[in-house]
Amino acid sequence: MKIDIKHIAKLSRLSLTKKEEEKFTPQMETILESASVLQEVDTSKVQPMKERITFKNLREDIPEKSLKQEDVLKNAPHRENGFIKVYGEIFGGIEES
Repeated sequence: MKIDIKHIAKLSRLSLTKKEEEKFTPQMETILESASVLQEVDTSKVQPMKERITFKNLREDIPEKSLKQEDVLKNAPHRENGFIKVYGEIFGGIEES
């Protein structure tokens, strides 16, 4: 499946370099090809959902005392601008700076 990475970047409000376009184009094509199999699923005999799913036995969301940001960050192997830096899997991770 051929994609227009410049169009996708524009819709996503991303500025990509030529190198990034070359890197991400085949990755996006692979993702879209993988997702395209969902179009082939026969759902003609599946009834549409008429009500939303409700969850039971969940605790009420009450703010509680938590760890200090500094304590959390000092245990994180990678951090940036007060946040924990994690590595993404979809695009093969991010480069260490």
